[in-house]
Amino acid sequence: MTAKLSYILQSSTAQEAALRMDQDNASALVVLDSNETPVGVVTHRDLVRSSCIEGVPCNSILVQDIMSTPIVTIDPYSPVEAAADVMKQNNVRHLLVVDSDTPNKLLGILSSRDFALYIENENEEK
Repeated sequence: MTAKLSYILQSSTAQEAALRMDQDNASALVVLDSNETPVGVVTHRDLVRSSCIEGVPCNSILVQDIMSTPIVTIDPYSPVEAAADVMKQNNVRHLLVVDSDTPNKLLGILSSRDFALYIENENEEK
């Protein structure tokens, strides 16, 4: 999992989301409502689909209109196989890792890239 999370408000534009992703070198952003409560996730893929494929200017698209919601989560003590199953069942490429005692406390994000790195490390150890 990546412990460094990047955030954006749901009222932000897709252009602002793309800039934040670039600045933070992130493939996904946690989307917050006006109370700074996590309400979704926006990814590079969401940006490409909404702007490039649909042909809509990215400065006129709101993050709230393209984000994935509800948030799909997993606790930090779940086995890797369980995380992969949750991603597959929910058809998502990013899972938010939440504190099992405080479900609203975000600890990190797990992406398909993290799985690739995990498998690579496992193979190196053998």
